[in-house]
Formats: sequence, structure tokens, C-alpha cells
Amino acid sequence: MAKLPNTLDELRREIDAIDDRLHDLIAQRTAVVRRIAEIKGKGPVLRPGREARILRHRLSVAAGDPLPAAVFARVWRELISAYCRLQGPLQVAVCAPVKSVGYWDLARDHFGSATKMSLFHSATLVLRAVSETEGMVGLLPMPHDDDTDPWWRHLATGPEPALRVVARLPFTANPGARFEDLQAVVVARVAEEDSGDDVSWLVVSAEERISRRSLNDLAQGVDFDAHVLAGHDEGSGAGYFYLLEVAGHVGRDDARLARLTDKLKAARGRVTPVGAYARPQADA
Repeated sequence: MAKLPNTLDELRREIDAIDDRLHDLIAQRTAVVRRIAEIKGKGPVLRPGREARILRHRLSVAAGDPLPAAVFARVWRELISAYCRLQGPLQVAVCAPVKSVGYWDLARDHFGSATKMSLFHSATLVLRAVSETEGMVGLLPMPHDDDTDPWWRHLATGPEPALRVVARLPFTANPGARFEDLQAVVVARVAEEDSGDDVSWLVVSAEERISRRSLNDLAQGVDFDAHVLAGHDEGSGAGYFYLLEVAGHVGRDDARLARLTDKLKAARGRVTPVGAYARPQADA
């Protein structure tokens, strides 16, 4: 059995040797990522479901470690974001109200210290930036009933939504990194992925008002474990929008969507899946 170092100089040399091995392993990982980029070619660099699976695994391996889970999450988020940028463009449009930096903190925690970020005070401007800029993703506040112009209903326009909800932040709890207790979601022009433990969002648009209790009952009647997260009246008889939060990953071809649409005929309603995200570890 090798003798363990027991002087400060020996221990520091041991740390230096470990750092060298870590550096070599990171370089090896970088080479593999570059090869993946060559094989894959152009296309979206985000893989939200895979990223969530990686983090869950790393946090499970780190369970019981003296270092906080948030430290491991931050290390791997930095690596994941850096490797995304190696494969293609990645930048973040952050929507934050005036005098709030908490959303910027959420974006920086998740997308890394070297990812380019831009600040907007309007959700509409964020959605436009994501729609028009290659490699741009948007960070938007969680919906609230008192929103006068709810951004989420814009995701349901058109026959096939171009922007999708792909993540919810914070993914891991780290109270020491933020002074505002905020939550946000990420929208992007990529397909959301099934991570194995997900939450989906459906937008219900209707010409007639539907009570929340009735809509919850209708959704549960077609086997959705769902509840209404937010609602919006367009006013002047222009229609109503409801945001449903559903447990599990709901794909665009899920048979329950057609069944729910059928039940909404009386209100002349339709259902549009607008994305899904890995259930945050912070909620576990």
C-alpha cells in the first residue's frame, strides 16, 4: 500500500498532480465533443433532456460528498455550456423587470460564466430575439395570473409552435447564490426532450370562458395529471387562454391531446403543447 503524503508540501504536490490529471481529462472530453460536432454537423446545440440526465447522475454520485451539491451542479453546468458553444452558437436573452438582477443570476448559473447574455425588460422582445437569432435562447419569468400580456400564449400561435419551453430554472437549489427567490423558464427553437421525469405545458385557447375547476376536470378525465397554472381573458369577447401544467412528457402526437380537444368543443377550444422541461432537482 502506497504511503500517504503527510507534510504540507507533499499534500500540495499531490493536489497539483490531481489538477494535472483533471486538466487532461477535460482535454479528452473536449476532443470527444469536437468529434461529436464534426459528425453531427450544423443544428441545435442544446440537448435539454440529456443535460438534465447528466446532472441528475452527477448529483446522485456526489450524494454524501462534503462539497455541496450546488458546487457539483455549477461545475458541470459550466462544462456543459462551454461544450455547447464549441458545437455552435449559443447566447441568452434574459427578460427581467426593472431593478431585478435575479433573472440574470439564474441565467448565468445555468448557462455559464462565458456565455453571451443580453438583458431585455420585455418578454415580447425576448421572444422576437429567440425567433430571429441563430443560437439564441430566452429566459422568461414564470407565468402569473396578473400578467397583462402573458408571454406563454404567444407560443400557441400557428399550427406548429416554433418556440418551445425546454427548461425550468433553477434546476438545482442554491440559496447562497441568489438573493431573490425567483423561478424562470427557458424557451428555444429546439425540440424538448424526455428526460425521464418531466413536466409539460399545454395552452388551451377557447372562444368561451371555462372555469378552472372544469378545465382541470376535463384534463384529468383524459388521464392528464394536470392543473391550470395561469389564465388570461383577451377582453372584448376576443377569447380566453389557459396554461395547463401536466406531469410527464406530453409529445405532440399524444392521443390524449385529441381527446381533450374533443371535450372542449362546447367552448370552441383547442389544445397546443408548447414544451416540456425536466423536473427541477430543487423541487425534489
